[in-house]
This record gives sequence, C-alpha cells and structure tokens, in this order.
Amino acid sequence: MPPDPNLIVHEVFSWVVPGLVTIILGYPIVRLITKWLEPRPVPPRELSSINGRLERIEAAVDAIAVEVERISESQRFTARLQSEHVAPRLPGPPDSARTQ
Repeated sequence: MPPDPNLIVHEVFSWVVPGLVTIILGYPIVRLITKWLEPRPVPPRELSSINGRLERIEAAVDAIAVEVERISESQRFTARLQSEHVAPRLPGPPDSARTQ
C-alpha cells in the first residue's frame, strides 16, 4: 500500500513551518543580542581625558624610577664605604702577659 500523500505533506509542513518561523524570528533577535553585547566605541572626548591620565601616570613612573635609582646608588655607596672601613681592633693582652 503506497504512503498517504496528505500524511507526507503534513509531516513536511510540521518540520518546515516551525523551522522557517524560528529562522525568520530568530535572526533579528540574535542580531539584537549581538549588537547589544559588542563593545561601544569610546567618544573622542573621553580619549583625551584617558590620554591625559596616561601621561600623568607615565610622569609618575619616571619620577619613581629616578628615586629608586637614587636609593640604589645610595645603598651601593654605603656598602662600598662599609667594605672599605677597617674594623677596629680589640686591644690585645698587655706585653707582660705575652712573655709568660
């Protein structure tokens, strides 16, 4: 017995129609969600304030680097002075104690 054509048409439409509806309605929804999630461009006015902040940070880092270099030079100088300094000798026993 051959398959019923009405049953075949019903089966095809039961898969095709929901698929088309999902595609037609889903595409704009997915575009809306992706547009909402993508990063927004930063206005130029905010870029200038960011540039100013970055310049101040750079100047502060340079000043800190100079101070750290001064500290390290001071430590090297102090270490050199300490290594060159002759340690004081303790007084030895009196001469009479050595001959005995």
